Amino acid sequence: MVQSSAEESRPRRRIVPIVDSRFQWKYTLLIMALGVGLTAIAGALLYRAHMASTRLLDLAQNPQLQAEVMRDDQIFLLYLIVLVILMGVGLGFWGLIVTHRISGPLHIVARYLGVLGSGRYPDMRPLRKRDELQEFFAIFEEAVNAMRTRDLMMMRDIEVAMAEVEQGLRGDNKRGLEYAHQALKRYRSALADSLGAGEGVAVD
Repeated sequence: MVQSSAEESRPRRRIVPIVDSRFQWKYTLLIMALGVGLTAIAGALLYRAHMASTRLLDLAQNPQLQAEVMRDDQIFLLYLIVLVILMGVGLGFWGLIVTHRISGPLHIVARYLGVLGSGRYPDMRPLRKRDELQEFFAIFEEAVNAMRTRDLMMMRDIEVAMAEVEQGLRGDNKRGLEYAHQALKRYRSALADSLGAGEGVAVD
């Protein structure tokens, strides 16, 4: 029972890798149209050349051979049609896989940005080896880690300042209040730099 529930909670792997249907289908259909179009044109030219060479043969005096040639022509045309269909299907799957290697990382970054926007830091994981945008994701990850490190340092300063203030409230500890004041100034300066506020904002 526990094993079955664990298997149900495990995320299922997508059979068709689609995370951004609009983007992926748009470029997949473009790839399919280009590939199928070129294959169809090449097949039509090849079939035309085949029919031209067939007409050079004198088949009127041999009805049996003429019937066999016509049957072979039909089989040849059928093979061309099947080839075009298989080309379209193959390019479709290939296009979805290739576009997934681009839209997948962008989808992950968008999800991480949503977590950042809610005021928390995401639990980041590396991209897959075959994913594109590796350098972009590395820069994004470095930026998030730098923000996390900055906030950890600020939190440490604030905790120390709070401890000093508590000691100052219990006695006449001017040194603790000065440390708290300096910590608040550093925190204010960091926020001003992040907001681009320069000297800060006016307080009513």
